[in-house]
Formats: sequence, structure tokens, C-alpha cells
Amino acid sequence: MPYARASTFRTGWRAIVVAMVTALILSSSPLPSAHAAIPEGASASDLDLPGGGYGFSRAERCLMRKINRIRRRHGRRALDRDQQIGYVARRHAYSMAARRNVFHDQSMGQTVTRWRRLGQNSGGGGRCPRIFRSFLRSPVHRATILGSWRHIGVGARWSGGRMYVQQIFESRRDPGNIYSYP
Repeated sequence: MPYARASTFRTGWRAIVVAMVTALILSSSPLPSAHAAIPEGASASDLDLPGGGYGFSRAERCLMRKINRIRRRHGRRALDRDQQIGYVARRHAYSMAARRNVFHDQSMGQTVTRWRRLGQNSGGGGRCPRIFRSFLRSPVHRATILGSWRHIGVGARWSGGRMYVQQIFESRRDPGNIYSYP
């Protein structure tokens, strides 16, 4: 059965308020850091698509297409695909897949730069259509998908017959990341 979690981050004038809307807070297990997302011995270029260079994978593009389709049906603007936040999302998806566990990126507010408001959906399950339906069935994930965003980045990674997905939403023009890649 697909499983998903959502959260939203907002910035104020001098403070960052983190709003968690899931039972993640009640989890007794420590949360891994997004900085450990690339498996030991691997490099950033290992997150590239076959043939080299950074680009969104088929599963990632599928999820972004479905998100924009449902947003248009609800009178919302389509989101611009952003490789900078997509790279952060892919690192986190790889981290979840390596651990075979779904969890939020607790350091997303530090790894994504030039942001005003961030949201994330984290999940695991089957192929793109199935996991997307799971996100839409959850009121919190649906609200995040239909929120007031401008940019989206999605990371997806298969492991153990399950796809791990991280969706990052951002409301400001030209977000970046702390990595020197892509």
C-alpha cells in the first residue's frame, strides 16, 4: 500500500516556522539527514540519468505532469519544473530508497536556497499513477499539491520493488540549492 507524508515550511521576517502536519513528530526513530542522501562511495553525478547530464526521469516527469493536470482542473496555474529543487528532491528520494523508509527532509530549509515558502510531500509505493492517486486521497497532500506555488521539483527512486518519491514545492522565482550541482 502506498504511503505518503506532507509538510510545509514558511519564512517570516526573521524566523523559520516549520509546520509538520503528519504523525512524523510522534515517530520514535531518529530522522536521517538529507546530507547523507548519496550512498557512501557515490558522487553527485551518480544521480544523473543514463547518458549523462541532469534531467528529470520518466517517473519524475510523470508525477509533475499529473500534478500540473490536476492543478489546471482546479483553476490553479501550472508549476514550472525546477532542476535545482529537483536535485534536492532526488537526493532525498535516494536517501529514502537506501533506507527503504519514507521520511521528511528535515534540512530542506537549509538545502534549498532563495526560498520564501516551501512544501514537501514524501511517499513510497507503486508506479506513478498509483502513488499519485495516494497523494490525492490524502487531504494534506492534496492541499500541498494545489497550494500557491510557482516551482516544483520531484525526485523518484526504485528500491525493493517500491518507488520512493519526494516532491518539493516553492513559491519564489529562481530557487537554488547549496550543492554545486546540477
